[in-house]
Amino acid sequence: MHLLSRIFRHDNKDCSDVERYNPFQNKWQTCKPMNLPRNRLGVGVIDSFLYALGGSSGQTFHNSVERYSVKNDSWEFVSPMHIPRIGLAVVTNSRLLFALGGYDGTKRLNDVEAYNPDMNVWTKEAPMLTSRSGAGACSLEHWIYVVGGYTTNGSTASQLDSVERYDVLSNQWTFVRSLHYRRSALSCVALDRKIHAMGGYDGKNFLSVVEVYDPDTDTWDFGTSLTSERSGHGSALTVEPTLDG
Repeated sequence: MHLLSRIFRHDNKDCSDVERYNPFQNKWQTCKPMNLPRNRLGVGVIDSFLYALGGSSGQTFHNSVERYSVKNDSWEFVSPMHIPRIGLAVVTNSRLLFALGGYDGTKRLNDVEAYNPDMNVWTKEAPMLTSRSGAGACSLEHWIYVVGGYTTNGSTASQLDSVERYDVLSNQWTFVRSLHYRRSALSCVALDRKIHAMGGYDGKNFLSVVEVYDPDTDTWDFGTSLTSERSGHGSALTVEPTLDG
């Protein structure tokens, strides 16, 4: 059974509520809440555990990390990150959980940490080439792609169109082709060996634009737009059976 989870902020309050979605039954189910309220957190999956990283509650920025057991419907804390942060991107690659960028309450970050669930430790990795929060990110093969986001340069703040990718094998970052649209608060997934960057905010408008990156040609093309503009959303991919098996 494929399950997706969502973690809420509602009634203008940071909260700890969690629901999970069963695509086969098209139903949402209430789950055990997190141990802490978290706003603008990062979420990732390893094995049968859902990890909730960082975020904030009121004026408190978290470096704490907790994980949800689908089997037991329970949350437990694991080792915290080195840096408290909100608006971070999170991806899984090579059974490691990567925390990428974000905002620590003072500045945008280019810091990267990787969590090993077998050893319950965080390791600092090579920093990104650009400090960014609210970026989209996903894994494809041994690469991690970080797309767009928001950055500050002195007194100037702006959305980004730049894209960089991390080689997990060599611990190195390189830039690839930029987006057509600058944007932050977007979401990304990898499907059919391509990166899909969806929605976001360009500094003036919420977007429904979808761009699709082909790593073989280092090009971005436009995909089918979302049915509505949105930013600050999440996206996930499930593989569902077809009628012909």
